[in-house]
Amino acid sequence: MSDDDSDIDDAVDSEPVKTDRYGFQGGHQFDNGREDAAVGSVGMRRELKWVRMTKDLKSWKRWMRWRHKKVVERCRKGIPSSIRGKAWQFLSGSYEIKRKHEGEFEKLLLQRADNSVMRDIKKDIGRAFPYHEMFSKNGGSGQKELLRILQAYSIHNPSIGYCQAMAPIGALLLMHMTTEDAFWCLVTVCEKYLCGFFSPGLEAIQIEGQVFYALLQRHAPAVRAHLDKLNVEPLMFMTEWYMCAFARTLPWSLVLRVWDMLFAENVKIIHKIAIATIKLTFNSREKLKSSTNLHETLKKLKNLPPEIFTNSTLLREADDISITDKDLEKEYKTIQNLDT
Repeated sequence: MSDDDSDIDDAVDSEPVKTDRYGFQGGHQFDNGREDAAVGSVGMRRELKWVRMTKDLKSWKRWMRWRHKKVVERCRKGIPSSIRGKAWQFLSGSYEIKRKHEGEFEKLLLQRADNSVMRDIKKDIGRAFPYHEMFSKNGGSGQKELLRILQAYSIHNPSIGYCQAMAPIGALLLMHMTTEDAFWCLVTVCEKYLCGFFSPGLEAIQIEGQVFYALLQRHAPAVRAHLDKLNVEPLMFMTEWYMCAFARTLPWSLVLRVWDMLFAENVKIIHKIAIATIKLTFNSREKLKSSTNLHETLKKLKNLPPEIFTNSTLLREADDISITDKDLEKEYKTIQNLDT
C-alpha cells in the first residue's frame, strides 16, 4: 500500500459514520427526519393501546374478532416501533404458524439446499440494503442470518425456491424480529400477501400489472391515457414496487407505514400506494406534457419526485383512493375471462 493510500484510509477511518434512527448509513433511504413518528403523550397512548392488544394471543384474537376495524384503523396510523415486530407476527398469523411447527426451522437448515439457489442467495444478500448497518458488512452477522432464512425458505417451498426480491423482504423482517420469527413471517408474506409473486415466469405479477392499470383507469384516467399513448407498460416500472412491496422504493419511514397496512389489508394497499405514486408524479398538465416520450416517463417513475414523500402526502393520497376486496375480485375475474 502506498503512503497516499494509507492517508486516504486514515481519513476515511477518522470520519464518523452517521447512522439514522432506522440503521441506514447512506443511500436514498437514509432518513433525514422528514416523517416523524408520533411523539410525546400521543405516541405513549398509541404504544399503550398496542401493548394491550398484543398482550397475548387470546387478547389479540378477541380484538381481531370483535374490533377488527379498529385494528385496521390503528395500523393505518402506524404501529409503534417498539411493538412493530410482534404486531406484524400477530397480524400475519406467523406467530401461530411458528408455534405449530416448533423446531422445523432448524430442521430445514440441516437439509442441503440447491447449489444454484445458494449461489444466487449469496450473490444477493449484500445487495438487499447495502447502506444498512445490519447488512453492509460482507460476511457480517446480518448477512449470515439473512442467508439462513432464505436458505430455509428455498427448502420449505422448493416450487419457488428463491427469488431476488425475497432478499430485501427478509432483511426488512430481520430488522424487527429474531431470525426464526423472520423466517415464518417470510413464509406468510410469500404465501399469503404476495402469493404467486415469486413463481417462475412471474405470471402473478403480470396479472397484478393488468389489475393495476385497470384501477389506474378508474382513479387517474388522464395519466393512464398518457401512459398508453407512450406505450408504457406496467411491467416496465412497477415490478420492483410490487415484488418488494415498496421496500426498496420509498423513504424508510413510509416503507414501515406501508407494511403496517399491508399486514392488515393485504395486496390492495400496494395497489393504492402505486396509484397514489403515479397520480402525484403526474398531477398536473405541465408534468404530463414534460414527459414527452417513453424514456422520460420511465425515468420519472424510477426517480420519483421527493416532494411526494413529505408531510405524509403519499399516505394521504393513498387513503383517498377507494379500492375494496370486491373491486379486486371483479378485476381478477375480468382478466380470467379474457384469458379463457
